[in-house]
Amino acid sequence: MIRIGLTGGIASGKSLISDFFRQENIIVLDADMIYKNLLYTNQVMRTKIIKEFSLDEIDLKELAKKVFANPHELKKLNRITHPFVIRAFKEQLSRYEEEEKYIVLDIPLLFEANMEDFCDYIICVYTNEEEQLKRLVERNNLSREEAKKRIDSQWPLKEKCAKSHYVIDNSFEKSFTKQQFIDIFKKIKEEENVN
Repeated sequence: MIRIGLTGGIASGKSLISDFFRQENIIVLDADMIYKNLLYTNQVMRTKIIKEFSLDEIDLKELAKKVFANPHELKKLNRITHPFVIRAFKEQLSRYEEEEKYIVLDIPLLFEANMEDFCDYIICVYTNEEEQLKRLVERNNLSREEAKKRIDSQWPLKEKCAKSHYVIDNSFEKSFTKQQFIDIFKKIKEEENVN
């Protein structure tokens, strides 16, 4: 099974690329979905978060406000959640190991969580910062200042691009993004047929 890591920055367009892969009948494991699911199904992780952040209950919007306002708080949250998310990823991967030729791992914090070794190839979805900021403000109904804090909480996109095998520039029209996806997926398939 060939594991394709998909990463990028918040609001850079990873979901669009995930959808392109799904249209090719490729299974996509989404780290954000796994994390949100664990928040409600894994009592140990949930209890640790509630205790660490002195919460009565987990409210995702409130938790996001708290951690994106303070890098130290975000590190604390990641220290708690990453091991649980990684374990869940391993379990899901083992289910598909025999039956799937390709699988996509949609992991926004792939480099931050040191999950590069999970992937045979890494694709980074890039968009220029102004476009990223604009999309995030509109999508999450945030102020520019709040959006900027969220963007700054992740590795700079240029660093992620430099560490990836392939980059998709999603700053322009959807058709341009789609063509890059087609070309890159074709290269990966060709390379795998050669090996």
